[in-house]
Amino acid sequence: MISIEKWRFSWTLVATVASVLTLVSVVHLFLFPLVPSFDYFTARQQIQNSCVPIKESAERVTNRVWENSPPQLNLDHRFPADLHNAVVYRNAPWKAEIGRWLSGCDSVAKEVDLVEMIGGKSCKSDCSGQGVCNHELGQCRCFHGFRGKGCSERIHFQCNFPKTPELPYGRWVVSICPTHCDTTRAMCFCGEGTKYPNRPVAEACGFQVNLPSQPGAPKSTDWAKADLDNIFTTNGSKPGWCNVDPEEAYALKVQFKEECDCKYDGLLGQFCEVPVSSTCVNQCSGHGHCRGGFCQCDSGWYGVDCSIPSVMSSMSEWPQWLRPAHIDIPINANITGNLVNLNAVVKKKRPLLYVYDLPPEFNSLLLEGRHYKLECVNRIYNEKNETLWTDMLYGSQMAFYESILASPHRTLNGEEADFFFVPVLDSCIITRADDAPHLSAQEHRGLRSSLTLEFYKKAYEHIIEHYPYWNRTSGRDHIWFFSWDEGACYAPKEIWNSMMLVHWGNTNSKHNHSTTAYWADNWDRISSSRRGNHSCFDPEKDLVLPAWKAPDAFVLRSKLWASPREKRKTLFYFNGNLGSAYPNGRPESSYSMGVRQKLAEEYGSSPNKEGKLGKQHAEDVIVTSLRSENYHEDLSSSVFCGVLPGDGWSGRMEDSILQGCIPVVIQCKFIFSTTLCPELEIS
Repeated sequence: MISIEKWRFSWTLVATVASVLTLVSVVHLFLFPLVPSFDYFTARQQIQNSCVPIKESAERVTNRVWENSPPQLNLDHRFPADLHNAVVYRNAPWKAEIGRWLSGCDSVAKEVDLVEMIGGKSCKSDCSGQGVCNHELGQCRCFHGFRGKGCSERIHFQCNFPKTPELPYGRWVVSICPTHCDTTRAMCFCGEGTKYPNRPVAEACGFQVNLPSQPGAPKSTDWAKADLDNIFTTNGSKPGWCNVDPEEAYALKVQFKEECDCKYDGLLGQFCEVPVSSTCVNQCSGHGHCRGGFCQCDSGWYGVDCSIPSVMSSMSEWPQWLRPAHIDIPINANITGNLVNLNAVVKKKRPLLYVYDLPPEFNSLLLEGRHYKLECVNRIYNEKNETLWTDMLYGSQMAFYESILASPHRTLNGEEADFFFVPVLDSCIITRADDAPHLSAQEHRGLRSSLTLEFYKKAYEHIIEHYPYWNRTSGRDHIWFFSWDEGACYAPKEIWNSMMLVHWGNTNSKHNHSTTAYWADNWDRISSSRRGNHSCFDPEKDLVLPAWKAPDAFVLRSKLWASPREKRKTLFYFNGNLGSAYPNGRPESSYSMGVRQKLAEEYGSSPNKEGKLGKQHAEDVIVTSLRSENYHEDLSSSVFCGVLPGDGWSGRMEDSILQGCIPVVIQCKFIFSTTLCPELEIS
């Protein structure tokens, strides 16, 4: 056997090595052994029973109890609980059963030799150069606009819905296009015959815009009338777009249409003249090219972020979670047709996490075809390709996904995994619902919640069909992320045994109706045959994760969270939409379950539409709908800060904690048929 950690794979080399190994056995005297010893098969005995996750099924737990395993540690003695039944782990209190598991696992777990399979299966026609081969399954992940076993079939994604006499470009949709439609992505561009054919004509840009009917009113777009004379003009006195030279426009020598904008990813500048990096998962891990959100992996690499090596990759470039590794090269290596899978022995600590490499419709295609670059991502890139953090609250899903793909606990060996993560980017699905005909929610009665449920169910069906892991525990060791406002309320019934990661531990009412005021997210009309009758959140198995907050250099430098008590002059602070009684307020009576409206009625500190303040208006209590110009400073100068629901969970919990303000959660304990809180009393 021979260690080839720093060699690049060549199958001629593999065949040569295999031949040499049959003739020269003396190499065992001085080279590292590369096959797992018999100790490997008992290595899992080294893991203490205390490391067994408490949420696993009895079957999984039973399978983790081996003969002659070392005795359990007395964690009650080593990590005593406090008066609140919590233990301290890494200087933070944890709920006892969770904290003890983490503490015990961290202190006693030993490295084991884990066999990772490096895939060698080939794909039909090498995916025709229009996709990436998954060398574990031998299946292609096709780019936007292509499908089939070899990605050779072309799909035409229309930008517009079918036309009618009244609507010659079809009914409105985000992708609506009066010019050239790129049917691989359902995106609109100026097209051939213009000076800048690749300049986007996004949404209202190509249609006539009507002036406000009265002062202060917004402009309106007539989706039945294209504005081709203007956007195609070469007359500098008209508001053009497709032929406007950026330098002349910046110098104010020509006019341009203000409704046109550079909304697509990978382009910056007022006229989309600056190409920049698009946002991809982990930016393709340095082993591929990010093409609008889809990683086009280098030869020998695959996965949503090109982080998984195949047998054709170089070991010196393997990710840290697969190194250091030693390779077991089969003596009977068949180098024709499918390349053989190789076993790499890697030292790891539990728990081990397997991440499914799902088809691209659940991740990459949702990123590649998005019409607004800021949708569902936690970052974009500037003209120097430097990171620009977004304030997209749902960006945590992307950040979490990228983190676990690079985690030292990640494994390619599903047989040894403790947990299985199913990466469905629901933040992209639900923000992109109805942004193109192929993502229409029309068949779901306009419900984004129903459309998203369908994506999760399809992901479940995919892993049931192609992998053996689900049925072992009925999915209890599987993890799903639901980022949207009401969490996992709209999860399909088939996956409810699994663990759900959400932003809101919603235990309101008896979970039999939706609390959101936004109709498209309401899940009341989803039939029980699809959703079942499960709760929105089960504290016995699900976890609440913080929302994404963009790093703010000013706040970090100012250390506003450390503001002392004597500088916090405001007793209570809340800034946000307070409902229909205030200018630009949400009109629905069910918004915020009536909590914000009730708080404003009692303590409103800025005048409502009638010029009235709250009944108990006080100088040191601020409840206002007026947008703060110094939001972070306002929080840091307050003692208590309100965390009130909107359509669902609120990112104000994180805002409060980051500025050292004590969060005050006001939530309805009982939700009535009107989704209001009539019994809420504030005093």
